[in-house]
Amino acid sequence: MWHPHIYRTQVTSRVNTFPVYSAVEYSSVAARVLLSSKESGLSDADQLIAQALTHSLSYLYGEIGIADLVPVPSRKMATRRRGRDFISAHTAVLAKSHVVSGAPTRPLLRHIRSVKDQSSLNAKERQSNLDGSLECMKKAEWAGIPVIIVDDVITTGATLREAGRALHAGGFTVIGAVTACVAKPLRYSQ
Repeated sequence: MWHPHIYRTQVTSRVNTFPVYSAVEYSSVAARVLLSSKESGLSDADQLIAQALTHSLSYLYGEIGIADLVPVPSRKMATRRRGRDFISAHTAVLAKSHVVSGAPTRPLLRHIRSVKDQSSLNAKERQSNLDGSLECMKKAEWAGIPVIIVDDVITTGATLREAGRALHAGGFTVIGAVTACVAKPLRYSQ
């Protein structure tokens, strides 16, 4: 079912460690909602994703603090196929929510090389697939600003780890991340 709670995990890399707040445990229902939002742009599914991200962000804000939002970018081919950058679109909606009160959305990340679709890869393959794939575009302009990474789901943490690495290299301080869903095998505490 789709019942928002709060699940806390963390991502650790060679350069930083930060908490991740998620609202819904990944399940067959969550998978259908994510795919309906991501691939079909169904408004009901979009609303559920927006509610889950808002729920996650409200807990992060309450426990960690407020910061600018940085969406994880979709691959260029996926953006063309969908007609939108899925997480960037949701981050823009999130930035207008009552929880955020106008916190800036900063599209700081971009892909600098092609990556495979992650869905069929194991944890080690996902990390290898993403290592060095993202770059921070605005290194000097906004450096030092605390940021929160926004993504749809955390499974192994590889995507958030790479986003955190790229933002750290750009001089930003990642204070946390929010996702709509958290998938097992990650361990989480409630």
